[in-house]
Amino acid sequence: MKYFSDCHFHVMTMNDPNFASFLSSLYDSAAGILSANAAPQYILTPQMMKGDTFLKTLTNTLSAFSRPVGETLGMMEDDLMGSFTSERKKEYAPLLPFINNGKFHFRGMEAEKMLMVPLLMDFSEDQTVLDRIYYTYRAEDRITPYIEEMLKGMNWYYEKHPEGLFEFYPFAGIDPRLHSMQFLQAFLEKYINVSHRFHRDHVIEEKPCYGIKLYPPLGFKPWPEDKETLRKHRYLYEFCEANSIPIITHCDDQGFRGVSAETAWDDTDPESWRTVLENYPELIIDFAHFGKQYAIVQRSNMQSISARLRHHPDSPWFYSIISLMLEYSNVYADLSFSGCSQEFYRELATYLSDQDKEKRERIINRILFGSDFSVNLLKVESYTEYISIFEHSPFTDEEIERIAEKNALSFLGLSE
Repeated sequence: MKYFSDCHFHVMTMNDPNFASFLSSLYDSAAGILSANAAPQYILTPQMMKGDTFLKTLTNTLSAFSRPVGETLGMMEDDLMGSFTSERKKEYAPLLPFINNGKFHFRGMEAEKMLMVPLLMDFSEDQTVLDRIYYTYRAEDRITPYIEEMLKGMNWYYEKHPEGLFEFYPFAGIDPRLHSMQFLQAFLEKYINVSHRFHRDHVIEEKPCYGIKLYPPLGFKPWPEDKETLRKHRYLYEFCEANSIPIITHCDDQGFRGVSAETAWDDTDPESWRTVLENYPELIIDFAHFGKQYAIVQRSNMQSISARLRHHPDSPWFYSIISLMLEYSNVYADLSFSGCSQEFYRELATYLSDQDKEKRERIINRILFGSDFSVNLLKVESYTEYISIFEHSPFTDEEIERIAEKNALSFLGLSE
């Protein structure tokens, strides 16, 4: 079976995010706000909000989020089949739909299935935050309903698209600090599949999730100081390492925040994971977005300036991830959202070409393709456009095959 993999995308409705937590994060320091939102490539900037282009972009994005999960999954596949027409001339538009004649066609690849990894974030709430508002209420578990909603959407897709190419391997979000040890243990036992088997014939396994999604900008700390919280974190890491369950952690300096920009950056920094990996060296972990940093203040050091002169990635986090890759055998990075721009691919390819063969091979074998759909719609028009940009990246066909298939199967540990 030949696969094309999207190891990082999001499908959610407007009911899922914790907007109260998001609003509290807006009370940043002036430095945090300016250094983030002044960056020209940031997810939302004042420049983007001018004119009717932003209104069209926002409407398009909200259109994806306003549908039931199943319909969004079907919409993504319909897009790859050429069901939608762009009003704009696209530089990277495919000559034929990516899905045609029952297969996914990409460069020289013909994939019979698309391995899809939706990431379900834990938007559960902190009672101490809720207690500060007038209409306070008891904090809720928001991840379990989200998982059930996703399963319902997957079933809808499998029923409505019996010949569809998508196979789903969700990652369940969990933030141990917001739950009891008893909840954490029961959650992992109920939802996390440790079989490492493909599922076939559009049948969802009893334990439907194949990995863990962690998200520091909402307040998760990889190695917390509080002993009870650390005990729960360690239980999670031990479970994942013992069962070869992969973890994906957010790793760029933007996104949905529940804490200040500075706190989010401290906890998202790949170096904050070094203690975790020193204790759990076999842990399988993907640093999403390849550590892309947009905030000007974070790219003002000599290393970043030197990197720009060589046309290499200029984010310090990128080099921290590379260091961890070279030191630990199960560290990966994905291309989600960062791949909205060909510039990112050119810089990455230039950097790789400047490395010796052994180092270059080690890094290429740890890169995963991901889209960050539907969030990426703030930068690209469609799922098709994002994949088209990847198709025109400087990687060779052989490297594309590794990134889009072989590396994903290795990361997920899937076997027949």
